[in-house]
Amino acid sequence: MDAIGSEALRHWFMARSITHVAFLGGINVGGHRVTMDRLREEVESLGFTNVSTFIASGNVRFDAPPGAGHDQRIAEALAAALGWPVPTFVRTAVELVHAVDLRPFGSLPEGHTHMVAFCRTEPDHAIEAASTEHEQFEVHGADVHWHLAGGLMSSALTLPKVAKLLGQPCTTRNMNSLRKWADSMR
Repeated sequence: MDAIGSEALRHWFMARSITHVAFLGGINVGGHRVTMDRLREEVESLGFTNVSTFIASGNVRFDAPPGAGHDQRIAEALAAALGWPVPTFVRTAVELVHAVDLRPFGSLPEGHTHMVAFCRTEPDHAIEAASTEHEQFEVHGADVHWHLAGGLMSSALTLPKVAKLLGQPCTTRNMNSLRKWADSMR
């Protein structure tokens, strides 16, 4: 393909791309260390554009055409490049902003924590029955909002136990970080 054809193809691709975010599980925890530069390079190598990272915990922003399958492509490529499984959960920027704006628990008192568990598919709403006086769960599509009266360390539930209750893999993020990231995409 000549230079003019390549530039036309790039313009066509970019005109049809939207911003996505990938939440990567197990990045920079449990001995699975990777620099954000390396993560960016690996995601760019898949042909995604405008790739950037947000804090060093496996959050990647990228532009790509709308549609499914981005999570699987990224997970497979990162597993091959890094040598360990990288559970990947992709949302559009619009879906991230919606999750942040939802505020199912209203304004939280000082010392309380709001987490979001990102799943591949909508989990069974039975997790809501695991709510207690100190922890509440609300399912909204493939996202589960989790309110803790304290921090994660004060919870009786570990992240693997939450995934078991959900019946599927997930990765979690703190709402404070999600809000900052979503605000950068508005």
